[in-house]
Amino acid sequence: MKVKTLGKISAALATAILAGSFYAGNVSARDEEDPGRTATQAARDVSGANNAFGFELFKRLHKDGENTFISPTSISTALQMTSRGAKGDTLAEMNTTMHVEKLEVGQANRDLKDALSGREDVKLAVANSVWADPSRITLNKEFCGKVKAEFDAEFESVSFADPKTREVINGWVSDKTEKMIPELLKNDISGAVTVLVNAIYFKGNWTHKFDKAKTSDAEFKLADGSTTPIKLMSNKEEYNYAENDDLQLIGMPYGADKNVKMWVLLPKEGKSLDEQVKGLDAAKFAQLRERAWEREGTIKLPRFKMRFGKDLVEDLEALGMKKPFTSAADFSGFEEGEGGELFITKVIHEAVIDVNEEGTEAAAATAVVMEKGMPPKPFTMVCDRPFLVVIADDVTGSILFMGTVYKPGE
Repeated sequence: MKVKTLGKISAALATAILAGSFYAGNVSARDEEDPGRTATQAARDVSGANNAFGFELFKRLHKDGENTFISPTSISTALQMTSRGAKGDTLAEMNTTMHVEKLEVGQANRDLKDALSGREDVKLAVANSVWADPSRITLNKEFCGKVKAEFDAEFESVSFADPKTREVINGWVSDKTEKMIPELLKNDISGAVTVLVNAIYFKGNWTHKFDKAKTSDAEFKLADGSTTPIKLMSNKEEYNYAENDDLQLIGMPYGADKNVKMWVLLPKEGKSLDEQVKGLDAAKFAQLRERAWEREGTIKLPRFKMRFGKDLVEDLEALGMKKPFTSAADFSGFEEGEGGELFITKVIHEAVIDVNEEGTEAAAATAVVMEKGMPPKPFTMVCDRPFLVVIADDVTGSILFMGTVYKPGE
């Protein structure tokens, strides 16, 4: 796992919701969505499924005291786009893990992308692409038609044997995320036959911007009890707010329409964020949002930046998606003819966020890397008997040191 912290800040500010009986105090009118912005039931249904899957994955990725930041929408979209070429048990495992087994995934994603696009008060962009090596695979025309119509995906023919192909795909992701994710694919992908990519970019100004003059120096309490200096922003306005004996919850809107909000959950003094994360699921999150009503108050929030990246294969397997990563995978819907031997080798995800007085900028990208043939079997190498060691320079080929080890010692 790769976790990079761009600012000294706890994951408490990223996400965490706990079920409970909330009270909102004296409330004013309930904040309402813009009646002009609507979504189909299919878009809402797939969003609900993506959220459920996202919370389950988030709980697996979360570690007490470490920042975690993902995009459930990006991960789900990339995998559902891939699933359009899956069949049999492979498709069933993918659909069940992502909670979309009862949905018409294609139309739902088409509706979801339409609902997310065309925002006037914030910038919200979703892009999909499929990169294939024609010397190694001939994509099925029906699959291509579905993915183009349902995910609005771009198709590109490339040679994965060419090292520059990785740079080209990274360039596409960088362009779609306004350079927030410049290098999604960091390692060699020369064995790939196709790579499916999703990218999401968001930029929104706060409905109620913070006054920079009110930002002050403060100390942030870390999970281990130590502290670190931060810049603490402050604002007094009307926000969606609720609290109970364990936590405070606030919804901070973006733009004039207030259709997008950042929800921040703060455990009360003496309460553990880690324990609350363990109780998270999509249904509880939805319930708690409904219990947050508009009221006047003061929010003090640090400026923060986070970057999180990981290959999700191991985590997806733990959630029940196993066959897509093995030689038993059935992705025959990808190829013309009989095809076969196609499987997923990597599901690479990266997400980044930057929060300041003006608003928030965030981006995420997910790449599903697929290869053909037999997946390499895991190995175990136990050096408990004499062995040879060689230290060599890859650039020149020079062997710098070599030796035999018969008696390990200091």
